[in-house]
Amino acid sequence: MKGKSFGEYTEDFYREHKDMLLRSYPGLAPRRLKQELESFCLHYQINVDDLFESRFIPTLNSPISRFFEYLKRGYPLEYIRLRSYFYKSEFFVTPDVLIPRDETEILVECTVSEMKEWIKKTDENLRICDIGTGSGAIVLSAVQEIQRPVNAIATDISKKALIVAKRNYYNLRFKILKESSVHFIQTDRLKDIDEKFHVIVSNPPYIMESIDRNQVHDQVDQYEPHLALYLNDETYFEWFEKLFAQAYDSLLEEGVFLMEGHEDHLQKLADIAKKIGFTNVEVKEDYTSRDRFLIARKKWIN
Repeated sequence: MKGKSFGEYTEDFYREHKDMLLRSYPGLAPRRLKQELESFCLHYQINVDDLFESRFIPTLNSPISRFFEYLKRGYPLEYIRLRSYFYKSEFFVTPDVLIPRDETEILVECTVSEMKEWIKKTDENLRICDIGTGSGAIVLSAVQEIQRPVNAIATDISKKALIVAKRNYYNLRFKILKESSVHFIQTDRLKDIDEKFHVIVSNPPYIMESIDRNQVHDQVDQYEPHLALYLNDETYFEWFEKLFAQAYDSLLEEGVFLMEGHEDHLQKLADIAKKIGFTNVEVKEDYTSRDRFLIARKKWIN
């Protein structure tokens, strides 16, 4: 190690652990690894001037040494740096919340589109609810796109997740119209929520704990919160039936419910939504042409 620059150390680390790194971080190349390291060092206020040209000797329990140890364990990069970029913003994330996925940006786009349609139909403040908000990525991304006052409620069963979401609201409040508001409530789905909404959106747990688990990446299963990922196989459809019923009751007439779901179950969930009373129920695909989103209206007027 003597006399080795940090850049050389990083490249040697990559070569020695390449197979493992590519399993845990598909597509990770030395250049991306260096970018992640530089971002990590900035977060810990480590001087990055000539970072990779400077001499480096690993030190026990130093932030940089912990970074490499996390990589050896396959720990998600977003949790290492405590940040994840989603839609148009950078979000604070911890292992208490799911890491926002690119495909969920489609859900945000659809939500924003529905909110803008409501702007054409009403002069009142828009009311939106995000069920299972996690990091708050969906609701905060959507609200910042609307230049009309929005009153939002974001629910989650996890108290720790709501702490993360509130921090993101604080960090991103400058992007949100000052007349708008986002309130965070700890509850299961919409339990004890009495308000009516123009739009309800949700990215709930939608993986069957036994049947679907073999499709989940090992890194996701090992490190991301199971409470936000999995539902019991036997009660899966009952859980969603209750969610749909609560959403239906909490929507204004012509209100819309939007949800991300599992490709193998969305068609059956669409049938359940219709039985609850939703009309014009649509299943929408993601970037890989897989069924991924459910859009259901309380009442459809041509």
